[in-house]
Amino acid sequence: MDKDQFKELAGKYAKGTCSAEEKKAVEAFFEQMQHKEVYLHNDPARRDKILKGIYSHINSTRRKTGFAKMLKIAAAIVLLLGAGLFTALYNNKVPMVKQFAARGEKKEVTLKDGSVIVLNSGSSITYPEVFGNTRNVTLTGEAYFKVFRNPSKPFIVSTHNATIKVLGTSFNINSFKQHTTHVSVLTGKVEVSAPSGQKVILVKNQQAAYTDNNGFIRTGADSNEGIAWTRNIIALNNATLAETAKILENWYDAEIELQGAGLGSLTITGKFKDEKLDSVLESIAYVKHLEVTYVTPKKIIIRKKAT
Repeated sequence: MDKDQFKELAGKYAKGTCSAEEKKAVEAFFEQMQHKEVYLHNDPARRDKILKGIYSHINSTRRKTGFAKMLKIAAAIVLLLGAGLFTALYNNKVPMVKQFAARGEKKEVTLKDGSVIVLNSGSSITYPEVFGNTRNVTLTGEAYFKVFRNPSKPFIVSTHNATIKVLGTSFNINSFKQHTTHVSVLTGKVEVSAPSGQKVILVKNQQAAYTDNNGFIRTGADSNEGIAWTRNIIALNNATLAETAKILENWYDAEIELQGAGLGSLTITGKFKDEKLDSVLESIAYVKHLEVTYVTPKKIIIRKKAT
């Protein structure tokens, strides 16, 4: 959210015309203002004037109007102050932490709230050093989550094209860019939402696949299949060859090129546990009548077999 968007939001809040979600956003901002020293590095005098103005309005209205009215007045003040206060607060935002699992490895991360995240190969997770009213993390790639239950602080995972909100549960998200996003729930309940506003609720042994073009497709199956990768099993269930190649690239730290029209849309089903890359490719090639060429041990070309 940039400062102009925030100013518009604060104005709606002061007029009482914002939605419930927008109201929460403004109140969360104000709570940060109350519990965090605001620095205007280049102008300490203006900082003191801003804080004095805010708190004098708060103190003069607290008894008369109650907390809800106080927040409206505070939001109006923020609107009038404009860019200075907004920039000041966000220049002092909580430091972020990024954890990354390189291609060919997996990594387990334990957050300070007790939640555990297992990152698959070629994936990363970003989160603040200290959580606020919500536990927000950003995922690139695939990860298995075991979220510590805390109803007062929802756990929210953002990916490139979906948002997953939970209270306490275990689930898997596979969300590499340019591929379908998959969410599988093992325990509890999650809400998955898209930028369009479309939402779907998932419970144990339910899955959702999301693409920008087709929206959500919900299915039901044993969600343990979705975390087979945590047990060193590559489980393919009607995966396209393009998706399979991406999985194998991350799993084995290799580069796979598909040559030939329509090759990437071929579908693959099968399981491979602790197999070497050449064994996996040999099995796929045999079933799908493909030819595998090794330019180097880690650079591979797959094409249709000549007839």
